[in-house]
Amino acid sequence: GMHIPQYRIEFTVFANGEVLPRIPHTIRGQHVFFLHALQHPDPNTAVMMMLIANDDIKRASASGITLVTPYLPYMRQDRKDQPRVPISARLLADLIESNHLVKGLITIDMHAEQEQGFFSIPVDNLTGVKIFSEYIQEKFGGDLADVVVMAPDFGGAVRNRRLARALGDIPVCILEKRRTGPNQSEILYVIGESIVDKRVIIYEDMIDTGGTAIEAIEKIMTMGAREVYLCATHGIFSRNAARRFSEKEIAVVCTNSIPRGTDYYRNEPWLTPVSITSYLADAIFQAAQVGGSISKLSDRNDQKL
Repeated sequence: GMHIPQYRIEFTVFANGEVLPRIPHTIRGQHVFFLHALQHPDPNTAVMMMLIANDDIKRASASGITLVTPYLPYMRQDRKDQPRVPISARLLADLIESNHLVKGLITIDMHAEQEQGFFSIPVDNLTGVKIFSEYIQEKFGGDLADVVVMAPDFGGAVRNRRLARALGDIPVCILEKRRTGPNQSEILYVIGESIVDKRVIIYEDMIDTGGTAIEAIEKIMTMGAREVYLCATHGIFSRNAARRFSEKEIAVVCTNSIPRGTDYYRNEPWLTPVSITSYLADAIFQAAQVGGSISKLSDRNDQKL
């Protein structure tokens, strides 16, 4: 197939914390797919690194930039849900587009799909459905008779329904809960199928501190579920999340959208990584071609909801 040359931007970090990116090879007149992890080392540093690197690419006379950021931070703040708060998701979109050479964005499971509307450029929002459905089919040996998919809240209902559909239209239920504060919520009841003696799969776009997920799983277990598997596209695992999942022996499957050394997964037996690398490579390949199609990678067409 097509060979795309790959270069690594070298970042110099100065004593006061400022960063200076340098591109090691000429990119004059080339369209650049810029892969950048926006949770590494932390969202604030990473956003600044991305903006300065975009400026570097522009001034190196590239013809265009497609930003490839598997995880987009700040997307949870997508509306004024209380007085005097910002809409940070919109601000991040504006910052990205302030460099007019940025022609498109490829991401995975952005927190709310309608946030694509915050951008004026095309956004390809890939989904973890294909990756997780393949993992589950293999893990359960194709026997899904006693498996249900559980949306952890109304916001996640469409995402979880897509996974259930990809698994052959298995049953879906929704956990009704009420947010009581940042990273806190109270669970009320389950809408839909009985989960007694069932193997339950929850598909989240992200796990941050894990508080909400752990609470949901404990509730599901007390309601008589046999096992619970938590699939999350972006495993952030802030604060003591890793320790809590480990102590409670909760099985978590997450993608490698957030960079970590392989030894991290060896030290965390509760966590199974699944790779998005080839999926991302296919998406870049399709986006780089005239007449390419990213939608055919995920079969999104038969998942209209």
